[in-house]
Amino acid sequence: MKTKSTWPLVAIHWRDAYDGSNGWTEVKNYEAEQCTVVTVGWLWEGCLEGYVTLVGSYMPDEVDDPKTVGMPVHIPVGMILETFVLEQPMVNLPWMELKQESPTSETPHASSSGHRPFQGRLLDVSNLHPERRG
Repeated sequence: MKTKSTWPLVAIHWRDAYDGSNGWTEVKNYEAEQCTVVTVGWLWEGCLEGYVTLVGSYMPDEVDDPKTVGMPVHIPVGMILETFVLEQPMVNLPWMELKQESPTSETPHASSSGHRPFQGRLLDVSNLHPERRG
């Protein structure tokens, strides 16, 4: 069975708080810098007033009724520059197929052996940013 989260998958560009270098700073030589961040995640609407909350992980077996999320990030609404809704990937729920085919009443949990091994193609990203190599 294939499904996707009921929460929208978004990318948010936002202005982060900036902290200058530690120690004493000469005012005449100081140049403030803006720090812009991009955060991608599933939008948890209504989580915290005054903030947009994104989560990085969810349990696919809870897709119809979310109870557990991972890595919540709260971004102050006033710091958001742009928001983009992304195409959401479909999630394979093999244990749901097993439940329909299996005569037993036990359903494997998402983290169990009910998952097939990864069959996708890994992307080599080692040369995407050669200027960042040490």
